[in-house]
This record gives sequence, C-alpha cells and structure tokens, in this order.
Amino acid sequence: MKNKTKINPKDFTRIIRWSREDNAYVGSLPELCGDCCHHPSDPQNVAAQLDDIAEQTFRACLRHNLPFDPPGSALVISRHTTPNSDTAAFVSDIRRSLGLNQGDFAAALGISKSTLSKWETGARRPDAAAYKLLRILRQKPELITA
Repeated sequence: MKNKTKINPKDFTRIIRWSREDNAYVGSLPELCGDCCHHPSDPQNVAAQLDDIAEQTFRACLRHNLPFDPPGSALVISRHTTPNSDTAAFVSDIRRSLGLNQGDFAAALGISKSTLSKWETGARRPDAAAYKLLRILRQKPELITA
C-alpha cells in the first residue's frame, strides 16, 4: 500500500481506557501501535500524547517507506480494562505462522516468555515499539532470527 502524505494524526483511531493494573489512563493507536502512553489522572493528556505519537509514527513511515494502515475515525474512552483479544490473536498468529514456540519467539523478540504469554492471553499488550516490530514481522517473516 502506498503511504498518503495528507493524513491528519487526529484521524487515527484513539483508544483511551482506565487500567487498574497501571492505575492510570492508557492510550493506544490500533492502526499504529499497541499501548503507547499513559497518565495517572488526565485522559486529555493521553489524547494529546496519542496525537504526537501518530504524527511521529506517520512521518517515520514516510521516511523509511514502511506501510501503515489507513486511519480510522473512532475515539473510544473506557474506564474498564478488558483483555484485548484482537491483539492477543495477532501476536499468537504471528508466532504460529513462524513455526516458533513461545520460548523461541520471546527470545527472538528480546522479551521474557512470561511477557509473550501475557500478550497472547490478552492480559497485557505490546508497547508501541514491540507492536510495530510485530507488524513488520507479519509482513516480512524472513527478518526473524531465533
């Protein structure tokens, strides 16, 4: 897919939710990254951080000619933490498509097996950098070295 240069960072879907585990509002940009930022008491601060992250990520994609999903249009703010089954399935599907067990995949990503297990069950989400790496691995599986 070709990158478009006329994208407003506010067009990307932003999810802001309350996390009991982190005791803070947590923000994510599903088209670009998993959980990317947090703030203990101010969801508007998280929204501003998400705008900055979207802009920086978009510019980095353009600079390095990396693909990205087109922006959505939803803003979701939730006070309840729920497992993210879409992200969990995404991580699990990538690992399985590479034919790796959790230990080998975690080692290749430079994370603990426990962290990978939490991602695959939806108990935790990959941070922005890890999510971006996973998206790249989905498109270019030959880059993985166990």
